[in-house]
Amino acid sequence: MNLTKLLLILFLLVLIQSCSNKMNKVFWVSGIKTECSAGAGKMQCLNIYRGEDINNPNWENFYASIKGFEFEEGYLQKIEVKETRLDKNEVPADGSSIKYELIKVLDKQKDIRSELNGDWTLVKLNNAPLNRMVAIPTITIELSKKVLAANGGCNNFTGQIETLTASEISLGTVAGTKKACINKNVEPEFQKTLNSISTYQIQGETVIFFDKTEKKILEFIKEKPNNPNQRLHDIWVTTRINGNPINRMSPIPRMEINLTDLKVFGYDGCNQYSGGIKKVTENQIVFGNLASTKKMCHKMDTAEAFIKAINQVAFYKLEGLNLILMNEENEEVLAFLKGD
Repeated sequence: MNLTKLLLILFLLVLIQSCSNKMNKVFWVSGIKTECSAGAGKMQCLNIYRGEDINNPNWENFYASIKGFEFEEGYLQKIEVKETRLDKNEVPADGSSIKYELIKVLDKQKDIRSELNGDWTLVKLNNAPLNRMVAIPTITIELSKKVLAANGGCNNFTGQIETLTASEISLGTVAGTKKACINKNVEPEFQKTLNSISTYQIQGETVIFFDKTEKKILEFIKEKPNNPNQRLHDIWVTTRINGNPINRMSPIPRMEINLTDLKVFGYDGCNQYSGGIKKVTENQIVFGNLASTKKMCHKMDTAEAFIKAINQVAFYKLEGLNLILMNEENEEVLAFLKGD
């Protein structure tokens, strides 16, 4: 074998190896990102579908990034990407062994499922208008967590979204709290229908759910976004905890709410605390997990009661210079006076 043939064989081997490490793939990218577990904790993942029938897709989490690709919430995108398998010494820690790069977007269409996101108010139950004298049920759909949360007018309910296409939806068992309810409500019938939904239609600002027999069982209208009262953005001094006045001889807890950064921080009577604001509307406020310093004080009663109370907050109201924070039963847990 002469030198020319040997070089040709070596060239072909290198070319074959290179081709085996690079190939193009086509798949759909969902218009919804979902929460997924990664090495460092929770993250928002792309969802992809490698098949062709976009009306009945089997979505899977996609943990890697795609160079040159721009995710658009609410839009399905069919894309062609180049896959390159990396050598072992090129793979980053906790990273993918495959590098992805966008070649081109082949198709793009509205992801109708994304319109389910948000807060909805019930207007018809089993195709009959609601009696406005009863407490009106509501639902909140959070597609990133695949969860439907509901309030039947007294108790809270939660169901995991197990199946969701452009027309079909199914929930796991919808379970709820077991409070004794004084006000008139339609909770038993409402919970039963939630467990029966099978398909849906979105018509403008209305969503209609049907059971397996195609009977219309639930109809909701979308709630308009509620903007928080800007007066919340302030420093507040605690006056009551669970209805009990603060002992003025003890250190007094304080709270500062920052609506710009959606943060809360302050002093609980012993330690400094801080955290995020998960939700805030014109009458609701929910705080995220609070971190605090770990100092031990001579008297911890006030600090412990304050932290326990702030973790129960669900609603608020402003009365002049006073801020009242309430739990899910609309019971006062904390009261404040404007601090500056």
